[in-house]
Amino acid sequence: MAVLIWILGILYPLIFYGAVVYFAFMEIEPWVVIVGAGAALLGLIIGFFGWKEIVPPRWRWVKGNVDLLGSRVSTALGHALYFFFIPAGVKGLIYTIELIIEKL
Repeated sequence: MAVLIWILGILYPLIFYGAVVYFAFMEIEPWVVIVGAGAALLGLIIGFFGWKEIVPPRWRWVKGNVDLLGSRVSTALGHALYFFFIPAGVKGLIYTIELIIEKL
C-alpha cells in the first residue's frame, strides 16, 4: 500500500494538470464524470485504508483516535477527489500531447 500511495503522490500533479486542461478546453462528456465518480469511490477506500502510511508515528503517540479521525477522513476525501480527476486528467493529457505533436 505504501508503494501505491508513493506512486500516486508522484502522479497527482500530472493528473491534476490534465484535468484542468480537460475542464478548461474540452467539451465535458458524461462518461468521464461517471467513470470519475466510480474512481472517486475507489479513491475514498484507498485513502481511508492507506491513511496509516501517510501519518507520521509521533502523531499516534500524542493524539488520540478521535483527533486522528479528522485527518483520516480528510485524507480519504482528498484521495477521492484526485481519483475523480483521473479520467479527465488522462483525456486532458492526451489532448495536450496531440497539440504538441500537431505543432511539430
